[in-house]
Amino acid sequence: MTTLTLSAPSAGPSGRGAWDLAGVGASALCILHCVATPLLAVALPTLELLERPAHTAFAVAILCIGLFAFLPGYRQHRRWSVVLVGLIGFGLLSTGPLLPVGSLSESTETGLTVLGGALLIAAHLRNAYLCQFCRVCSRSPCTAGVADAPAN
Repeated sequence: MTTLTLSAPSAGPSGRGAWDLAGVGASALCILHCVATPLLAVALPTLELLERPAHTAFAVAILCIGLFAFLPGYRQHRRWSVVLVGLIGFGLLSTGPLLPVGSLSESTETGLTVLGGALLIAAHLRNAYLCQFCRVCSRSPCTAGVADAPAN
């Protein structure tokens, strides 16, 4: 069985493993920020003014990281499921900055952001696994050992 090593930037010619690691980290930070901000805003009301710009900055950074990880990854493993889960995750995560202020309750926005971040983490982990596995596979597209879907 192949083990997943995300921390090695040399995990391929373009360092794709490093982009997935960055995506997992950024998504986890976004979840932490989204959960902690309402709690901290009670103690420090001025933090509420920074919430929307911070959420927007996270969304833009996560989109860029996702593009650098998922597009080359798809070219290697040809799994649309990874790209689709990543897009759904990003869509949920970016509802806060994209919708007008007040159109969602704080708890709904937090729930959507946390769910989106979790989906992005899952997509990055799956992408990293498939890219690592396909590096040792001589077939193009890689189909060895992947039981979730036939190669597209």
